[in-house]
Amino acid sequence: MRATINGKRVTDRESLFALLQQKLNLPADYGKNLDAVYDVLTDPGKDRIITIKHEDLLRQRLNDYADALLQMLEDAQRSGHVKVIRK
Repeated sequence: MRATINGKRVTDRESLFALLQQKLNLPADYGKNLDAVYDVLTDPGKDRIITIKHEDLLRQRLNDYADALLQMLEDAQRSGHVKVIRK
């Protein structure tokens, strides 16, 4: 599965989690926090390629939470089930 997280579509944490749910096809009850997203992303058998676009806007709008998001994605990438591309 391929997904793009576009910083232009993220205005706050709520919009981030709505976008993640939509783009990553997360279950409705996934928890809406980064730990829950990590758990879903690292589930064996469901490889994903995630492209990050407009990272500067993510950082501007989410502040330190953008760093936490990006770190979680990097950690998930180490599982072997996720590839992160930063454009």
